[in-house]
Amino acid sequence: MDVTPIDPDAEAHPYQQVAGDIIRAIQSGDLRAGARVPSEATLIQTYGIARNTARHAVEYLRTEGWVRTLPQRGTFVADRSQQATGDE
Repeated sequence: MDVTPIDPDAEAHPYQQVAGDIIRAIQSGDLRAGARVPSEATLIQTYGIARNTARHAVEYLRTEGWVRTLPQRGTFVADRSQQATGDE
């Protein structure tokens, strides 16, 4: 997964920048449905962000349907293929 450094002067909040990197990795196929998403600890270390920022990024991805979290297992890329056809 390509990591874009956090830009403190960007209009997007840091959590949005992190989430954007993960979304781009999903869209490009670097992270496929069912793949484990980097843990909060990994995001903190990789991006140099606070724990709350990492949590907010993952929560945003979950709310938008990009990932799903399984208790005591981790966070994984959601299968969005059915979501795309569900509106028809």
